[in-house]
Amino acid sequence: MRPDRLSNALIQYVKDVMGEDFIEQPAFDFMPTFIESSYLTPFFFVLFPGEDPTPMVEKVGMQVGKTAADRTFTNISMGQGQEKIAENCLTDAAKHGKWI
Repeated sequence: MRPDRLSNALIQYVKDVMGEDFIEQPAFDFMPTFIESSYLTPFFFVLFPGEDPTPMVEKVGMQVGKTAADRTFTNISMGQGQEKIAENCLTDAAKHGKWI
């Protein structure tokens, strides 16, 4: 077996035997996940280069009345010096039912 061809061969084998659904992952749809959640189950997104869940979260937020315009949704990009800001936002959100 040639290591340079093994991955492609395995992918093709799975497609042929099990189908395309086992190779290609559908795009993540936040709404079904949101519907299954409650105020006791926070969401954390682990980000990868080139991926940004913000538009998806903002869209669902608008549908349920959480927007930056009315200050019920806050977008914080965690980086150096954001810890205290995030802690303050978490405290406020927990008290008043906001999204961060």
